[in-house]
Order: sequence, then structure tokens, then C-alpha cells
Amino acid sequence: MSQAITALERWHAVQQFLFHEARLLDERRFDEWLALYAPDAEYWVPYAWQQDNPKDHVSLFYETVSLLRMRVDRLERGLSPLDSPPARVNHFLSNITVEPDFTARAYLLFCEHRRDDQRWFAGRSTWRLRPDGESFLIAAKRVDLLNADQDSGHLRFAIPF
Repeated sequence: MSQAITALERWHAVQQFLFHEARLLDERRFDEWLALYAPDAEYWVPYAWQQDNPKDHVSLFYETVSLLRMRVDRLERGLSPLDSPPARVNHFLSNITVEPDFTARAYLLFCEHRRDDQRWFAGRSTWRLRPDGESFLIAAKRVDLLNADQDSGHLRFAIPF
């Protein structure tokens, strides 16, 4: 019984952390969002479905925290034409599972609205989390978009999924 409670508590804590990350993105609180990442973290959105490695194939995004920080800096200084006017976004997470090593998986639905254009993307997200005090740090995040390898127009995200 205590193992079940521990697993349930772990799942709940991770779920709340992932919902918090999504909310920070939706509310454009990018500095707080970036603070969720470990200094050596990697963020990856593969181009090919079930791509094994970001280094042997082109990716939609493959960024370190330094590159994400540069992206946030450009947004804060108004230097990103990709975010003009600023997009309104919503992240929806479901079917969250958590392994004992704090690897979390979820289905993702992402909606972006800019001007009169609303776009939807669906995929699967995987986070490798590191316990950090009462919370976690993101050591790695991978988002596999269902249609990543299809022509869907220019991916103009100021901040990725």
C-alpha cells in the first residue's frame, strides 16, 4: 500500500509541475518558465516521427538552455518578428504517466491564435525530470508532433511547445 501511495504522490507532484510549466507558457511568463530548466537541459522537437537522435537528422527544434534564453531575450526586447503581434496560446496535457525515475509522458494539444489565424498541433511529450527540493527541474524535454514531417506552413513559434 505504501508503494501505491508513493507512486500516486509522485504522479500528482509531477502532474502539477507539468501543468505549471504549461501555464507559464500560456501566460507568457518566459523567465519563470526558463527557470524550470536545469542548466544542462536540452529541448527537442524531432522532424521525423520516432527519430532516435537529434544529431543525425534535421529537427524542428533542438536547443540548449542558452539558446532558449536567447529566444526569451529577443521576445522581451521586442526583437522577434515571429511574435508580432504576440500569439495567444493554450497547452492541453492529458494521459500523464510518470515512471519511478521521474520520466513523464503526456499527450499534448497546442493551440496558437494570432491575428485571424488559429492553428492546432497534437503530439506526445516526454520530460526527464530531476527532483530539486520540493519541486523538479527539467533535464530534457522532447515533443513528438503527430504531423512534424508534413508541410504545415512555416512554424513561427516564438517559444516552442
